[in-house]
Amino acid sequence: MKKVIFDLDGTLWETSEGYVYSYNKACRQLDIPADKIRGREHVLSYLGMKLEELVMTILPEAPDKMVLGQLLLTNVIEYLLTHPQTFGKDIRQLFEGLSKKYEIYIISNCPRPFLEAFYTVSGVKPFITGDNTIEDSDKSEAIKKFTNGYADSAFLVGDSPADYGSIENHRNVQFVYAAYGYCKNCSTYNYYLEDLDSLPGILAGMESMERALNGAPYEVVCNKGTSATIIDKGDCYYFGFLNVRNVLDLPAVIDGIKARCKGKAVLGPINGNSWYTYRLPLNEFDYKLLPDCPGDEATLQKFLDAGFEVAEKYISTVTSHNMDKWGFSQIQLPEGYEAKLVKGDECYDYLEEIFQISSRCFEGHLFYEPIDYDEFRAMYERFLPMCSPYLVLISYQGDVIGYNFFYPDPENRFMVLKTTAIEKEHRSRAVLLKLIELTNNVVLEQDFDQLLMHFQHTKNIMLQSYFKGTVVKQKEYGVLKYESAE
Repeated sequence: MKKVIFDLDGTLWETSEGYVYSYNKACRQLDIPADKIRGREHVLSYLGMKLEELVMTILPEAPDKMVLGQLLLTNVIEYLLTHPQTFGKDIRQLFEGLSKKYEIYIISNCPRPFLEAFYTVSGVKPFITGDNTIEDSDKSEAIKKFTNGYADSAFLVGDSPADYGSIENHRNVQFVYAAYGYCKNCSTYNYYLEDLDSLPGILAGMESMERALNGAPYEVVCNKGTSATIIDKGDCYYFGFLNVRNVLDLPAVIDGIKARCKGKAVLGPINGNSWYTYRLPLNEFDYKLLPDCPGDEATLQKFLDAGFEVAEKYISTVTSHNMDKWGFSQIQLPEGYEAKLVKGDECYDYLEEIFQISSRCFEGHLFYEPIDYDEFRAMYERFLPMCSPYLVLISYQGDVIGYNFFYPDPENRFMVLKTTAIEKEHRSRAVLLKLIELTNNVVLEQDFDQLLMHFQHTKNIMLQSYFKGTVVKQKEYGVLKYESAE
């Protein structure tokens, strides 16, 4: 199981009012003159400090620093037990859900009684695998203890630069910045957490990304909610999993990509390899297709301004329906070949055949890397309910050797031809035209007069040549490249 490590104060527990209460009560208990007492802003400026450091600085007038420390701890626990306020709507429910998939740890610079009070207030202790307070060791040592010999990714959720600093020697630990917490000036982190309840979604996204990366080394560059993942491919880098929450935050992410990729070319956005979403739209940004690549003109321009160039280009072409000219009635499949049309849920029955053909046909494709069938099926099971799919299948001696995968556009503008694949040894004019013929029949039956050929590389002119002179509209996509001068 993966490990999630939480900072406590300011990440899980809202304690600020407790500190103000504790400070003021300690002043009364120690008979500190009123004119020596500073207010709330002074108290809260010490948030995150270890107790032994705190007592040496927060109340220099206190005659006995050990007594002061005990009073501050006792008073704050007294307040927090009677005024419980944790971050998140239902922290116990959150931890119960997380514990089904993750080992959960809590680390704190506070003494043990403070953590035990949190357990009393929150009810999360049954879901905790391990914990560590300042009485045990500092945070860096605790992280080493909890992740020692652990090769998989672990995640530290914290709210301060000091929390990030505690993982600097632990390369497999990703920092999730709790931006809702006490520290508002943390500038270095891997993930940006706006509220605690959003954590399961962020963790799920991490896991999905790691499945796509299939073990490749990666680093996440994040500025507020805008982020990108840098993937080390050995001879070059990819950047991908681009999430642009605010385009004004993007230049810092782009600078982070460039800074970390010195000496090698970097290409992207590529989410692992060509089985997954990649490319940025280059024009027609408001012309939405299914599926499509996220991005807008402002995002593209930020990359171009930073020195990136378009390295590979793809086009999605809408053509007018003009296929009768091919004389399909004259096309006969050679002996041993058969054609079949399936649609809707029946398409699920052929996913394994499609996967095998695609794997062999696309293995020479740019950015291609193999994936397993379970991941392929999961991708299609997410996609198929969004459309009403058709498959034209060509078999040879009972084995499927080629297919067209297509579906009606959700806005009923045209038929979408998403993928055409034919095993190399069976590629012929007759097989290709039979795929086109049966696709054409469905286009006519569904009363469409336009066909979209989706995501064709500009270097692949074979299918495009069949629609020469009938282009209605095109949307371009590109893979960007940056080469460092160093």
